[in-house]
Amino acid sequence: MKKISLKHGQSGIIEYNDLKITTNLNIYDKSSAAHLIGDISLEVQNNGESIASFYINNDPSERSYYTKAYKKYLLTFLIENNNYYLSIEPAQFGKTFALLNNGNLTIEDSKGNLEIELTDCGHEWGYDGPPEDKNRKYFDNANYTLKVITKDTIKSFNFYDSIIKNKYTIALENYTIDILSDRYTHTSCLLEMIINKK
Repeated sequence: MKKISLKHGQSGIIEYNDLKITTNLNIYDKSSAAHLIGDISLEVQNNGESIASFYINNDPSERSYYTKAYKKYLLTFLIENNNYYLSIEPAQFGKTFALLNNGNLTIEDSKGNLEIELTDCGHEWGYDGPPEDKNRKYFDNANYTLKVITKDTIKSFNFYDSIIKNKYTIALENYTIDILSDRYTHTSCLLEMIINKK
């Protein structure tokens, strides 16, 4: 694991295994716009490509995701005693992380690697009946497609956000994937999950 100390502004290149990381930390203080004061953002790039971004909103009602997946790594934004860090570690079982749209993660395992990818997300809304139906109901759903590749199989799972509310579990032969929460916007989506060995 590598723990990188962060300072306001852009960093130089930090190398870890096959990664060449640069970071840009913004701490919005009293000189910022009023609605931004207290917020923190962190952009992480690998060889100039954006691989993770974090936004910590001062509004406690907003959910923040501190660990994000990138290829075979987990990147965690840490705040400890008013100091800021980025932790990079190989992906592992039993750790909660967020997988972004079109993102993938590989966890290396003695039984064969497990690869997971959020291949699609979409938004469906409308009514479940024609206008003349007085009992028709309005629906508003996010729809996700998750592809899972193990040693012997490739499977796709399609599900709606409504099924995630109380944790949605995907059971595989050697693993379980618990989908804990989701976030869908018109420009991006993510699934928060944890993968465990059986």
